[in-house]
Amino acid sequence: MKDLSAKTVLITGANRGIGRALAREYAAAGAHVLGVARCPAEDPSGGAVEWIAADLSRPDGWTRIIEAVAGSGRTLDILVNNAGIQQAIDLDATTAEAFREKAQAEIAVNLVAPLCLAQGLIPHMRRPGATIVNITSILSRHPKASAPVYCATKAGLASFTDALRLQLAPLGIHVAEAIPPLVATDMTAGRGGGSKLSPEAMARAIVEGVARGSKRIAPGLSRAFLMIDRIAPEIAAAMMAKS
Repeated sequence: MKDLSAKTVLITGANRGIGRALAREYAAAGAHVLGVARCPAEDPSGGAVEWIAADLSRPDGWTRIIEAVAGSGRTLDILVNNAGIQQAIDLDATTAEAFREKAQAEIAVNLVAPLCLAQGLIPHMRRPGATIVNITSILSRHPKASAPVYCATKAGLASFTDALRLQLAPLGIHVAEAIPPLVATDMTAGRGGGSKLSPEAMARAIVEGVARGSKRIAPGLSRAFLMIDRIAPEIAAAMMAKS
């Protein structure tokens, strides 16, 4: 792996799943890792991680992250907006109050937090040469019935990623979209059988994709799905609807 000892990487949701695996990958390569989590874990990277405790569902959490980077005196090389939540919501069986609570939480963590962190951290990113990675989902292309708000947030984040890339290109800041297939994390427990990608494999794909300057990072089944979507979008939509 390339030596990244001169790099500073910020990863949201770094205490588990893909985020934890990413922290390990980048720390093993020598990068200075800033890990964001509501409840930081004990050294999930196998190396040194500087933790920022922040609740991404709240504006003061986003502010805390931005202020921590500004106060560190470090120039940020890579921002990975990884944190996300997915809730099964039956719109017909959910009260208005419960729906608003669930929807607000998902929209805040999955969409508004990445938007605000990207905007707020631009002044602290290396230019040229920095990279912002937004982790979306194959559900950003076609939704499934059981998670309507999650699908909407990931579709919004995918669109924002494309617009952000256009805005930041003149500054020399690269923007990438990572599109995982079903990954073996707490979020996907009980689904997918043995077809899930490991968090470590997804993390390696992101690290390698960033190093290559890829615009879209879609390993495993997500790459196959995107190919099907280009050729026969109606088949891709049906596949996701049944997932």
